[in-house]
Amino acid sequence: MDMDMSLHFGEREKILFNWWKTGSFSGMAVSMLISFLLCILYEAIKSFRYFLAVWNNQKRQQRHAEASITNPQNSGGDTISEDSVHIAPLVQLSGFTRRLFTSYRLAQGALYGLQALLAYALMLIVMTYNMNLILSIVVGEAVGYFLFTGNPLVDQHLTDCC
Repeated sequence: MDMDMSLHFGEREKILFNWWKTGSFSGMAVSMLISFLLCILYEAIKSFRYFLAVWNNQKRQQRHAEASITNPQNSGGDTISEDSVHIAPLVQLSGFTRRLFTSYRLAQGALYGLQALLAYALMLIVMTYNMNLILSIVVGEAVGYFLFTGNPLVDQHLTDCC
């Protein structure tokens, strides 16, 4: 199967993998549905990352407010102690390392990796030049945006955090 490098509406397509081939109308319809759902998943992950960022920020502000109430002398400084747990000189769990490897940052990193994987997969699907798949991705992105973001004011924060 040669790859057609112009926009077309064909039913025979090889998508991303050798085993993901379409040869009929129903095969193309299923592939369009899968592409559509991948777009919705992409937008859901992007929105969930924003939700986690807002939740973590609120939690951090609440902890900072509680710390300044209980210890007013330390309200301007960092509440995490800089004492190190001595494991090995090069692998010490200092205050910086503990702040670097928090569950929030690990979750954000994993979600960002999944989001990037989906974005590249969707881009490669578009690069089949099949208009059926391109339209399913455009509609899927629009529906995902509508379901999970749908507010231009949130868009500004999404580009800042994600």
